[in-house]
Amino acid sequence: MHVFPLSAAPLPRWILPSSILPLLSLLCCIALAADSPAPEMNVDSHSRSEVKKMSLEQLFQQPPAEYRMLQIIHPFPDDPEGNPYREFVAPYREKHPDHSPSAWLADFLKDYGYGGVVANVSFADYLLSEKAWEVFLQGLRDCRERGLLVWLYDEKGYPSGKAGGLTLQQHPEFECLGLLCSRSEGQGAIHHSFPQGERYVGDPLRVAAAPLKDGKPDLSRSIDLPDSTWRGAAEVTWQAPDSNAWVVMSFHVKRMYEGTHIVTNLSDPLPYIDIMNRDAVARFIELTHQAYYNRCGKDLWSCIDAIFTDEPSLMVGYLRDDPGLLPALSWSQDFEKAFASMNGYDLSSKLPGLYFEGGEESAYARLDFWRLVSKLVEENYYGQIQDWCQEHGIASSGHTLLEEGLYYHVLFEGNLYQNLRRMDIPGIDILSSDPEELAHSNQLPVPKFVSSVTHALGKKKCQSETSSHVQRTGNKPCSFEQRLGTINWMFTLGLNTVTSYYWPGEFSDSERRLFNDHIGRLAALLSEGQHVADRAVYYPVHSMWASITPTAATAWQPPLGERARKVDRNFSLASQDLLARQLDYDFVDDQAILEAEIKEGMLALHGEAFSCLVLPEAWVIPLAVFEKVQRFVEAGGALVVIGNLPELADQSKDTIRVREITQNLRQSPRVAICPEVNTMSDTVAKMSQVDLLLDSPCREMFYHHCRYQGKDIYFISNNGPAEVQRNVAFSCSGKVEKWHPSTGMIEPLTASGDEKATLQLDFKPFEGYFVVFSKG
Repeated sequence: MHVFPLSAAPLPRWILPSSILPLLSLLCCIALAADSPAPEMNVDSHSRSEVKKMSLEQLFQQPPAEYRMLQIIHPFPDDPEGNPYREFVAPYREKHPDHSPSAWLADFLKDYGYGGVVANVSFADYLLSEKAWEVFLQGLRDCRERGLLVWLYDEKGYPSGKAGGLTLQQHPEFECLGLLCSRSEGQGAIHHSFPQGERYVGDPLRVAAAPLKDGKPDLSRSIDLPDSTWRGAAEVTWQAPDSNAWVVMSFHVKRMYEGTHIVTNLSDPLPYIDIMNRDAVARFIELTHQAYYNRCGKDLWSCIDAIFTDEPSLMVGYLRDDPGLLPALSWSQDFEKAFASMNGYDLSSKLPGLYFEGGEESAYARLDFWRLVSKLVEENYYGQIQDWCQEHGIASSGHTLLEEGLYYHVLFEGNLYQNLRRMDIPGIDILSSDPEELAHSNQLPVPKFVSSVTHALGKKKCQSETSSHVQRTGNKPCSFEQRLGTINWMFTLGLNTVTSYYWPGEFSDSERRLFNDHIGRLAALLSEGQHVADRAVYYPVHSMWASITPTAATAWQPPLGERARKVDRNFSLASQDLLARQLDYDFVDDQAILEAEIKEGMLALHGEAFSCLVLPEAWVIPLAVFEKVQRFVEAGGALVVIGNLPELADQSKDTIRVREITQNLRQSPRVAICPEVNTMSDTVAKMSQVDLLLDSPCREMFYHHCRYQGKDIYFISNNGPAEVQRNVAFSCSGKVEKWHPSTGMIEPLTASGDEKATLQLDFKPFEGYFVVFSKG
């Protein structure tokens, strides 16, 4: 998600980056009335072995530290008078005037039920100030003494990778690159000037011409201009071979800057690194991660749970409409060499097909191109950081830029699903606290996406940096109930860890405690269990790779080309519509499908089992994946297709076989093809097991079902501003109770029905609570 700075007083003027991930902590809780005095807090930190021995009721009544919210503070305070938290820490300063400012802050956070902090060394004289390091280390000691968890934030602002400008300081060769296309159209003698400027690197990679057909280049008749006509020149004049209209195209490497996230982020406009360049990322790790490790020593390093990377990206998607921008693709040093090694042919011969539609040939070139981009980003940025973190005993986490659509996933990351696989705790950011707006969004439900990756990895933790930033900067009202409802919405979609940019002053004292207790109870019940969903939605990243066409328009506009727009739009719409119909699912990528076992007509993976697979606009699919889908259908699984069945493999040699499978699947009664999204959910409901059914539709109601300690746990939330009453039929039965996360109260419920319980449930605006089934 695109991030901005905190700006409204009395907040400090820090950048609002994606946060650092937490494992949340603190506070024993029982019912808290809105205006009741604060109880004594029991802020115990439990080991994992101790947590596993606790009953579900114990976890719910007293959520251990690891489940509670972390406050993103960035630098620890060191100036008693300039401390941005001074109004909150005043009682602690008065009680312990000899303590450090970071100790006062730690006392405040502990008493109000926070789990810990997300912190970094001061941004002033970043990574170089001895005094700043002393303050940071003292903050670690103060947190450790109080049982607070600590996560590190890996950058001076965002996007991560710059180390506050130090990464490029002695290595300008590490700067991010793009491959740009310039074009001139005409008849007869066509004059084409090459783009100029200090950021352009060397001569063009290729200069070619093609006739225009219906206003588009006919790449089947493209002609290379001889090197001798343009090498070392600033322009070229080329004589077309006939009287028809032609286009001259040149392809240029440029150090990316103008119009990109580099200049639109509100941290600083420093040049950015190439995240595909392994040496550049290694230098970043050396300057930041290794510096923290060296400074902390083994003793204080044991305080650190995770490190958070913030919005690294490929700087080829424009976010501001600056003059003179040209369509750009990701590029890196030695990219051509790596491409030839991976694919067995020279990329320069295929460059026009990356920028202009050229049928199947250009689709295969795009697939080969983005496959390499994705591999380099995953291995050299996310993988290298994860490897370092695992070697040093902490978790890697973070979030990326603009996670809300498949187009963004490709443009800025190559393959977001694969990148998130290389986080120990996958993460996102949620900058709005309007749950109704979030529930009605047409964008990709990002919490569901990130939790799906977590499930596919067989892991438990996934996180969100969360705030009411959109409301604050837009001067929109935001109630406590809306903030609480936003947390509920996130947890129904599978998130279970919160790092907070909510400023403490956004809450009253009682609200602040209740908020932290509420989150702790949600995480305690939903972090450990096994997610239950009968459906999976395929991640059609290859279809976007083959469809995406570079453009000089900003990324705020839909992708160029009807096919790319359709893939992007329908993937998001289908994902949201299933949730609005209470048809829960997980996203699965190629690797998840290939790793899954086919058991009794289901795709089984890490405890989950899917009887229905949705293919949204997947016109391209790897052969091995499609063969697995065919076996799944033959074993009794259901396949629901949006648009059409695949027509291309991701490699040309496999396409004939993909088309054969498509023809076979068309004959299967277990396959349903929905030309449009609006018929998809009804079809999915008929072809899968319905876990939770309302007596009348309600788009605002979301739920999450998991099993833990012999119980079926449903967390249900009303994301709307009106009260909701529904008769709800569940797929299980038994003793049933209502567990309320804001109060800790557990009360019995009366259900009708034997094998499938039906309950009448009432929800206040933005309210969420648990319905828990036990056997016997």
